[in-house]
Amino acid sequence: MTRFRATIAGLLTLTVGTALTGCGSSGDDDNGDTVVIGLVCDTTGPGAGYATPACTATKETIDQVNADGGIDGKKVKVVQGNDESDPTKTPTVIQKLVSQGADALLMLTSSAGVLQAKSLIERTKIPVFMPVAANPQVTEPPSNTYLYQLGTPTSDWATVYCAAFDSLGAKKVAFLQDSSPSQVQFNKGLIDSLDCVDLDVVNGAIDATDLSAEVAKIKNAGPDAVLVATQNANFDVLAQNTLHQQLPGVPRFTELLLSSLPSAWAQAQPGALEGLVGLAGTTDTNTRTVEVAQFFAETEGADFRVNNFWTQSYDAVQILKQAIEESGTTDGEKLNAAIQEVTGFVASSGYPGFTLSFGDDKHLGADGICGLVLVEWDKDNQVAGPWSGYEPDCAA
Repeated sequence: MTRFRATIAGLLTLTVGTALTGCGSSGDDDNGDTVVIGLVCDTTGPGAGYATPACTATKETIDQVNADGGIDGKKVKVVQGNDESDPTKTPTVIQKLVSQGADALLMLTSSAGVLQAKSLIERTKIPVFMPVAANPQVTEPPSNTYLYQLGTPTSDWATVYCAAFDSLGAKKVAFLQDSSPSQVQFNKGLIDSLDCVDLDVVNGAIDATDLSAEVAKIKNAGPDAVLVATQNANFDVLAQNTLHQQLPGVPRFTELLLSSLPSAWAQAQPGALEGLVGLAGTTDTNTRTVEVAQFFAETEGADFRVNNFWTQSYDAVQILKQAIEESGTTDGEKLNAAIQEVTGFVASSGYPGFTLSFGDDKHLGADGICGLVLVEWDKDNQVAGPWSGYEPDCAA
């Protein structure tokens, strides 16, 4: 790059940074009688399987808030963008929503995009919630002042998986993941935390139509259990079909997505999901979950089945509402301080009594691992309920 081009690039960077610093909402006067909430929803990319229902849940919750009088007497306006879970697009979408006056952002997209945009978020000084993200790196320093996460982090996933593996006496575990960059990046923290077992990582293409070779490799290694690690339902079902055929009797586990997508279960071969154990974020033993499920069923229909994508999105709106009302403002810095005062919020996810808390040095909301429930599928490829092999001690 020539000196002239370098100078121009530097000026452009400075201009963009300065514009971002000044284009966000500066408080009540900017938006009058309206609170503006920006949603980054992946509705067409690889994260759409969880982001789309989470986005719908968020907007239906905001509709309820408006019907009940809004936030501190102000109506809530939604502005929305789609980054397709593409980290190169996330900063642009955020910048657009901020320019539209967003007082806060709810990121319903992949963690990879938010990681790419952390420095941008820091400059905007606008609170950002990630209702369904699980990558703990998102809320770690640096540039985490305005970032908050409701979903249980993958470090907690590892704690639960390790307890489950221990209950089975499993020492050697195959880790079958789709090889998409966002999934590999997401799984890195989980892999590092699964130091309780000898882990053999096997990659498969996210758009694979045949995983026979990958599963044959797993079979030759002789694992005690297999964990399928993907946020792509088609990949997960294909993996479960193949594992069911080639490794009958070997315990199988999956990540959080599949338990939340009943529509995907029908794609599995008859009996292919029987005995599969997966993470979930809800149980009907939690009365808060039941209440929220009934609320969404009024719009979604009697056949609606709640999951953590819905409940965590609901809670994110309610926490933001509480913080705005307690601070009496949408000024970014003051609102951020109010969020850090939220403690012991009774969650709509997890086991009864599971709570969310935030603080200056606590940007991961989950108070312990009781936001996670292990569930098991039956011979009809339906989730039968909580797995009997392990349940965390939530009374401790």
